[in-house]
Amino acid sequence: MNIDIDKLRKDMLDNCYALFFASDIVAALAETPDIEQASDEELVEMAQKQGIDLRKYEI
Repeated sequence: MNIDIDKLRKDMLDNCYALFFASDIVAALAETPDIEQASDEELVEMAQKQGIDLRKYEI
């Protein structure tokens, strides 16, 4: 499966920012650098652990 990594990374960061504004600041701040610096493979693993449906990012 080929994944649109840029879109996945953007959506995962957007989710962190949403957590930040929903007052779960610690979780958002802890996760944001990991998402920004993760390799493609690491990002996919993180998304799977978060239960993100990767089919939405299939190209």
